[in-house]
Amino acid sequence: MIAQSAWPEQETAPMPLRALSFIAIFPSLLVACAPAPDFPTGAAANAPFPKIVPISEIQANVETQQTDDGVDALAARAADLRARAEALRGATVVDPMTEDKMKDALDAS
Repeated sequence: MIAQSAWPEQETAPMPLRALSFIAIFPSLLVACAPAPDFPTGAAANAPFPKIVPISEIQANVETQQTDDGVDALAARAADLRARAEALRGATVVDPMTEDKMKDALDAS
């Protein structure tokens, strides 16, 4: 005869439910460890909210310096690269004897 325990088997929640519970509780534990924010006191607590202004007004007050932002350097580099590309266009990579061997191998197959 098989002995049965005096305690009924405990039904456990399926694993996905446990994971969901952990995911729901974990962020609140992290927040509980955070320090409380410093709220203003005195006159600062009763200060009016800042005025919301359009971005165009903010941009109008900003002084900008007119620079070429490296356009001249970029144009010089582009011209140098174009000159290098032109020099490479006429150059052969493979010597004529090797090129003939390669063509013969392709024709034979």
